Amino acid sequence: MSSEGTSANPVGTAPPLLNERYELGERLAEGTFFFTYRGRDTTNGRSVAIKVLKPEFAGDEAFTSRLLSEAQSATRLRHPNIAEVYDAWLERGTVVIVTEWVRGINLKDRIRRVAPFPLAVAMDILLACSEALSYAHGNGFIHGDVRPDNIIITPEGRVKLTDFGVGVGVAASTRIQLSALPQAAFYMAPEIAQGKMPGPATDQYSLGCILYEMLVGAVPFQAESPLAVAGKHLHEAAPSVKKRNAALPNAVDGIALKCMQKDPAARYADLARLLQDVNAVREALRTDRPLTWSPMDGVVESSPVAQKTKSRPAPRAAPEPREEPRRADMGPSLGLLGGLALLLCLIIAGAFGVMILLIQAPRTISVPAGLIGKREDEAAALLRRFKLQSEVRKDFSDGIPEGKVFDTIPRSGTEIREGKAVILYVSQGAQPSTVPDVVGKGLTAAQKELRSGGLALGHITEEFSDLIAKGEVISQNPAGGTKVAHGTPVEMTVSKGSEPSPNPVTPEAGNPPEGNSPANGPDNGGTAGNTPGDGASPGENGPATGTPEPLIRDHVITVEIPKGGHGPQHVRIIVRNEDGTEKTWLDEDHEAGEKFDTVVSSLGGVGKCQLRVYINNKLNNKQPL
Repeated sequence: MSSEGTSANPVGTAPPLLNERYELGERLAEGTFFFTYRGRDTTNGRSVAIKVLKPEFAGDEAFTSRLLSEAQSATRLRHPNIAEVYDAWLERGTVVIVTEWVRGINLKDRIRRVAPFPLAVAMDILLACSEALSYAHGNGFIHGDVRPDNIIITPEGRVKLTDFGVGVGVAASTRIQLSALPQAAFYMAPEIAQGKMPGPATDQYSLGCILYEMLVGAVPFQAESPLAVAGKHLHEAAPSVKKRNAALPNAVDGIALKCMQKDPAARYADLARLLQDVNAVREALRTDRPLTWSPMDGVVESSPVAQKTKSRPAPRAAPEPREEPRRADMGPSLGLLGGLALLLCLIIAGAFGVMILLIQAPRTISVPAGLIGKREDEAAALLRRFKLQSEVRKDFSDGIPEGKVFDTIPRSGTEIREGKAVILYVSQGAQPSTVPDVVGKGLTAAQKELRSGGLALGHITEEFSDLIAKGEVISQNPAGGTKVAHGTPVEMTVSKGSEPSPNPVTPEAGNPPEGNSPANGPDNGGTAGNTPGDGASPGENGPATGTPEPLIRDHVITVEIPKGGHGPQHVRIIVRNEDGTEKTWLDEDHEAGEKFDTVVSSLGGVGKCQLRVYINNKLNNKQPL
């Protein structure tokens, strides 16, 4: 058993449970207000995230009371794009919130890596977040802290919005608001800077800031301090994405600007209206229709105290006719003939113009198939043969070799105009990972750190060591700090503790060792040469005189996830000890086809303990230990 396990839980005892239900695992992250831990719900075996409010904030009664109330209410939210809140309570005066365990990377990290995003990708993420918030608003919930840090993209591409209720709780306390300002300032609606409570329009403003950041790669407002950033949100006009990237269409620029209007009343009336425009953009991208319209047509940038103008341009009033002096020689018939002649000219000119447009209109071409998997130059040449241009964007891709196309916009078979550009997404190879240094750490903690870094678990070797405690990592390959491809296996050597001394030699019956041995000395009181078992070898009829069989034994277990599964495969490893107690040694998700080693411990004699391995709650392996 590792030194970690020995210190955390005495052998044979179950770990303490939070709220008599949740098993607390390792700490995963530290945010502004919470420590986040991996956990397990013992009532159903599912993995959960456990968020514990930091002690320095637990004493603010206004904050904790509102936070707890909002979190408990949020347990009613059920939406595919919202990380579900399972439970919330006070634990020794501290708020504890249990939520859905979501694997993936938060949007802020993804923006740092690859922004600006392709327009289609940005609109898909905006759509998912808008749908989640529209559902929440319809059920009476405000998020109040929408920012990329609280949006997770799963390996399957699902978007999950987290931390419902925190923003409303923060708004209840001025002191807490100041603590949140360094992270929240970049997405803070002007009304929040004025001390007002968040509402639906607040979440919408934050979405506009996030859309801007996804498309530009930078936040809308930057300054030397968070307070200065909040001041810019309050006083400066929202920036245009088209000024940073002229290739972006008017419609998308207008969506971002409308969401970021200073006056909440000048934004979309609700997120259902925003969703209509987002879906219109996505459909236009799919069908290659123009996006020259804008929801900002006729809208003037407003201040927090100004009222918005009409969202669509009102019909212009006809100009009042100027009174011209009458000419004596101009009769009504001449004016009528002139008007008819002018009208006829306009009709002829219009018809001629339409004919010219029809003659000169570019023909449409279907984007050719077979672009995926080709080299960049091969794909560009194929497009040229179809009289189409190419635009190359590079990104990491685990499944496609470096230099080859892994996606296109628009997709093959889409009809576009001759001469238009097709965006080719070219692989830069697998996303590189930095190998963490796990030497000196317990095996379980080391394995989790490697997996969270996108690395695979390689072969585990056990060695005796007088310097490294039992169960801790002696060495690793590749070494910590090495840059490797995503999914590279890391091999580890684990300590078995100090090597035991050789067993003492047991004298054979009737042949005592030379000298005064305890068996024939005067202090023993026994008969010379009388050994246990009346001459039998040790262990047959009496206790062995060598090292006894250990009560606690470690076992290296190899787990191989079956191939062909879809999505994460949940793995649970349980050991039943000789006394009937059970301990769960592993409870986490792995990819289909993955093979890894892990170490478990048993308490009892050889063959009197039992190992059970479950994959997706089905028994995969059962054997004695």
